[in-house]
Amino acid sequence: MQNGKQTNDLTANEQNSEDLTDLFNYPSIGELFSGSDSRRFDEFCRKLTATRENLERIVRYGTRDEAERATRAVRGLEVTLEFLQSLQKMRLDSQK
Repeated sequence: MQNGKQTNDLTANEQNSEDLTDLFNYPSIGELFSGSDSRRFDEFCRKLTATRENLERIVRYGTRDEAERATRAVRGLEVTLEFLQSLQKMRLDSQK
């Protein structure tokens, strides 16, 4: 059972590497990860974080309708930040 899981993990890792390569071909995402300098990536994540914080204020202090929309937007930003952090981790792991 263990060997089957390891084989599946290896196949998934190979597929993830191919998917990651394809994803970095998109110009906007590729620019965030271009070169060894992570300033663009860090700045973009800071902007997303600041936007999330502003939306969280709307959730707390806005009208019910505004709060509901802001809650959905916050969730979208959280998913985006998690996605970008995962890509960064995968990229760093592949460079080792």
